[in-house]
Amino acid sequence: MRWFRFADRVPGKSRVQVAWWAFAEGLMRVPCVVLYGLRIRGKEHVPREGSVLFISNHQSFLDPLCNGAATADRQYTIIAKRGLFRGPFGWIIKSLGAKPISDRGGDGEALKISIEELQAGRCVCMYPEGSRSPDGTVQPFRRGLLLLIRKAKPKIVPMGIAGSFSVWPRTRRLPRFLGRLRVTVGAPIDGSVIAAMPPDEAIALLEEAVREQYASALAWRGAPELLP
Repeated sequence: MRWFRFADRVPGKSRVQVAWWAFAEGLMRVPCVVLYGLRIRGKEHVPREGSVLFISNHQSFLDPLCNGAATADRQYTIIAKRGLFRGPFGWIIKSLGAKPISDRGGDGEALKISIEELQAGRCVCMYPEGSRSPDGTVQPFRRGLLLLIRKAKPKIVPMGIAGSFSVWPRTRRLPRFLGRLRVTVGAPIDGSVIAAMPPDEAIALLEEAVREQYASALAWRGAPELLP
């Protein structure tokens, strides 16, 4: 069974680390399915081996759970601010392979860690908008994404999330307890092709790929995003 081919799933990680990620991901998926009817399309597009850069729109704190459910067969590295690595929550995300970055290190430190992970044949998930959307729509992408692609040339898999803004927009302290979450996963894009393109064309292509996935997820959800 593929589940036990740990070397393919996450090169360089122990069986215990991969099994713990799989268990935690499955456990955290339960409330998303029960409360918000989480559904996913396109899992077959997730490459079974090799480095992968997942890029997605970013609506709320629920997004990493949605992305993790969609890419469950390929554990990705979590990069977070050092301040989150405190107490029980900090222990949990650290045990799941999260990498801390300092407030001063910022994008440069995150870029360095991402390149190392991809060059090791592992996966990284990024939100190229840079922060959670203020209105649920896909915001313009930051260009730092291209530096990572040019260095590592990974396979790039676009994803779209619809509904997490309605459940937990950035203006709410706590999430709503009802909603409808949908995630779509697009076909992989060759990182070497993106790296060779003019910057404006490359970023436009990647942004459009995520916008298409978001539009597909939103249409599948069958309802407009709720206002905060």
